[in-house]
Amino acid sequence: MAESRDLLSLSDIARQFPGFLLDRVSFSLRPGAVMGLLGPNGAGKTTIIKLILNLIRPDSGSIRVFGLDSRSHEIMIKRDIGYVGENALLPPNGTARWLGRFLSICFPSWDDSLYRLYLDRFEVPLNKPAQALSKGTRTKLALAAAMGHRPRLLILDEPTSGLDPIVRLEVVGAIREAADEGGRSVLFSTHIVSDLEAVADAVTVINRGRVLVSEEKDELLSRWRRGESPLSLEEVFVHLVNSSDVGARREAMGR
Repeated sequence: MAESRDLLSLSDIARQFPGFLLDRVSFSLRPGAVMGLLGPNGAGKTTIIKLILNLIRPDSGSIRVFGLDSRSHEIMIKRDIGYVGENALLPPNGTARWLGRFLSICFPSWDDSLYRLYLDRFEVPLNKPAQALSKGTRTKLALAAAMGHRPRLLILDEPTSGLDPIVRLEVVGAIREAADEGGRSVLFSTHIVSDLEAVADAVTVINRGRVLVSEEKDELLSRWRRGESPLSLEEVFVHLVNSSDVGARREAMGR
């Protein structure tokens, strides 16, 4: 694959839906970094991920993954992407053992020893059907499956939503390690700011379909201070979203 400075880049992406507009979204993710895609529910995070995965098409703009056009090289790109969604959709009767065998057929780069390592670490039973697992265990199984082929890009869409704090910490820790040890990039979409506080290298905040800010996390926090003390990422996030909401209301009243 062709190399690029940015592993993932979106340029002026727009997509219109009834009652919602994704408005000229642009941001980029560098190799080996964890980017938090932060926004309230309904901000457009899942729409952005669907566009990256070519599940829906943009009305305008371009998306490049690994330096390649996401539409022209879809199959090649998806071989190097791991994905976990909020509901960890898995075959109801499929076991972790069966899933590993199935994915080894789908991905030439499948590493069963790595997959088994994650299953052991996450305490996922090999022979229990997915429908009999708890939500947290299903999420951990989905994460192990997503990382079993050593993807260069891991895309996570609200994977920690609805999980208890212990499981969330376990999942978030594994994500950070995957970036540090495996050199892979991670796009982590969530509205739970605390999950990103310690693991994100960069942050893109989106609200009402618009990017409010996209930059390195430390640089963002260094600009937001209360006296001599920097604000937390959650405080910055709340301020950005609230300011955006006020601006949107004023814009609507002025029409």
